[in-house]
Amino acid sequence: MPATGSFDHGVGLAGLGERVHDRLEREIVAGDRTPGQVLREADLAEELGVSRTPVREALRRLAESGLVRGAGARGYRVAPVDVDLLAETGYVFAELCGTAARLAAPHLSADDVRWLADVQRHVMVEAVEHLPAEQLFAVEVADLIVQRADNSVLGQTIRRLQLHVIRATNLYGQQIPRERQAERGGAILGAVRVGDAELLALTVRVHFLQTVHDLIDIARGSHAHATGRAGGT
Repeated sequence: MPATGSFDHGVGLAGLGERVHDRLEREIVAGDRTPGQVLREADLAEELGVSRTPVREALRRLAESGLVRGAGARGYRVAPVDVDLLAETGYVFAELCGTAARLAAPHLSADDVRWLADVQRHVMVEAVEHLPAEQLFAVEVADLIVQRADNSVLGQTIRRLQLHVIRATNLYGQQIPRERQAERGGAILGAVRVGDAELLALTVRVHFLQTVHDLIDIARGSHAHATGRAGGT
């Protein structure tokens, strides 16, 4: 459920709008505000303890990023995952993560390798023992690569695209077979240990392309099921 509570009004209207946007964006990406949920300016303003102006600006920005859609007099609705947008976003995201991996490879430390090994071991245990999977492994790997690449423009672009990938992962990632996740994570760890920047770039790129393709297939199946169910009522 979305958190409740008001904001510090001392930040000014522009800063308040930014905070409202960031909070709504975070809640939509996390799945706390679900696809189809109606978002009304007045209701959100009351919930967050702000005026309607920063809420209106936040909703406008969320609409620009594809996370909400206009719903006429009702305000906005949380947008469903747009599989076509996810496919285009995922392709660019994977390509840029591959570039970041190439830049990051010389800067990955022994501690980074140990962290990746620990995460990979955890994913393998989940697969073998059929435990609930940690779905954001790929996101954490991307964050590490972006940090080590140390390119602010590349990092900002990846993080902006990553929102749609994280949202789809939160909604559908649980359905990706854990064995598949473990295999892909192992390939990245192997490339890191070899120390070949080009191999790591290729492995990371393929990893994210395959993951996004899985999410798209699951999302399409979910949409088709929902459409069929609605048509049968």
